[in-house]
Amino acid sequence: MPKTVSMSCFKEQKPRLALSLLLLAALAGCTGGPGMSMRGQSEEPAFLAGEGNASSGIAGPTERNLNSLSWKRRQEELRSNPESEISADFERYEQAVAVYENGEYAAAEKLFKKLIRDRRKTYESPGARWRRWWGMEGSDRYDPFSSNGDPIEEDALFMIAETQFALEDFTDAQDSYDDLLNRYPSTRHLDQTTRQLFRIARYWLDFPEDINSEGEAEIKLAGNEELTGKSVKFADHSSTLKQIAIIPNLTDRTRPTFDTYGRGLQALRSIWLHDPTGPLADDALMLSANHHLRSKNYEDAARDYRLLRENYPDSPHYKDAYVLGSHVTFASYQGSAYDNRALEEAKELKQAALQMFPDISPEQRQRLQEELQVLQVAEEARIWDRVEFYEAKGVPESMALYCNMLINRHPDSPFADKARLKLNELAADRARASQSGSWNPLAQPRTPSPSEVRQPIVRDREPVDSRDQLSLPSDRGRQAAQPEESKPGVWQRLGGFLKRADEPPNLQTPPGSDEPAAKVTL
Repeated sequence: MPKTVSMSCFKEQKPRLALSLLLLAALAGCTGGPGMSMRGQSEEPAFLAGEGNASSGIAGPTERNLNSLSWKRRQEELRSNPESEISADFERYEQAVAVYENGEYAAAEKLFKKLIRDRRKTYESPGARWRRWWGMEGSDRYDPFSSNGDPIEEDALFMIAETQFALEDFTDAQDSYDDLLNRYPSTRHLDQTTRQLFRIARYWLDFPEDINSEGEAEIKLAGNEELTGKSVKFADHSSTLKQIAIIPNLTDRTRPTFDTYGRGLQALRSIWLHDPTGPLADDALMLSANHHLRSKNYEDAARDYRLLRENYPDSPHYKDAYVLGSHVTFASYQGSAYDNRALEEAKELKQAALQMFPDISPEQRQRLQEELQVLQVAEEARIWDRVEFYEAKGVPESMALYCNMLINRHPDSPFADKARLKLNELAADRARASQSGSWNPLAQPRTPSPSEVRQPIVRDREPVDSRDQLSLPSDRGRQAAQPEESKPGVWQRLGGFLKRADEPPNLQTPPGSDEPAAKVTL
């Protein structure tokens, strides 16, 4: 009988066990990583994207070209064999491209976005999508295509950005290009992506020159330029409203709502960070530095020119990075009360420009020489300010030090003449003070010591009672032989405050009281 009951209980609990197993399987799929996903069980990512460096994810120009050729061969295979699952998605991609080529950019954008969502559902588990949506974990932890990449998704991401660029929605286009570069750092569309980002940044920063067919760009500051098939009139860069990031843009849909200049600089930063060896990396740095120069942000301009000099010595902007870099570095000098590093660096850059570039124009050479003289005067004024500073502090030794430094470094300057006069005054004050014993003429007067005035030191002596017995010379040895009374130590003196008084205190009434003073003895 118990046996029958146990079998019946097992039959009743069988659906519950099945539901528990399904729940455990779902949880395992959420936390199992790429191995538990559908895409990881059906096809390997390397078969889709071709052979590549799965460890780093970063490829050079040659490897990117090889990946492009490999994907083109794979496309021919997919067209000849339309039975696989990836062939259906590739056919959807080609249909969306056809819609884009017909000029229906909005419809093509929707098709590309839906294709990306469907592609990610094939290899991402629900747990991976949940974590990626909340930003709890990086997508590369659950994405089997994070090493080699999904070529269809990569092309679709690029086409989304292209459709937004064609719609003149440059803000969303920049976000889409950045999304492509973050997910696929060595994308096959890297060259075209950097070109489009450069066009967007140049338009937002009001620089009219476009890039040529070879990927080079000249940085100039005047003229009109063709953008997306129509002439664009660039706004005046001196407008103060555009320089304020918190003022919203509610009229021009081709520009961001807030901080147009900041978004343009962000696009340039994406170029030389994701493609530092590309043809537009030095142009992006030069454009960013020129914008800071035009906005009178000299510290950031000096930083960008420094990056250009250090990382791109073969750039055509190398000479301008020295000439303009020396100008903005000196302009970032805050004065004699601050650090002189900018002053010294500007002097070195101007001297290096005169020595390294003999082909500079006579006007530029004359200007550099004049600016060197200005730098020398600024350095002399800086040392003289130190003299005046220590004069106000009353330190004649430091005054003499900086006066001698000024005379030795710049003997022919007007400040050197002032330094000589100041040294003569210090010498006269020292000679005058030596007679009175004071070595600091700027110090406060003090009372001379008895040794300086040569007067005997008179100390107050206790009166000697004539009744006291005077000791004879013969008794001094006897008195010295007697042991002296031991003096109380420190701890004994500190502990004496709790000792009982030898005599009681005499309490008296305070003056002004009506009662007569009475002596109270305790």
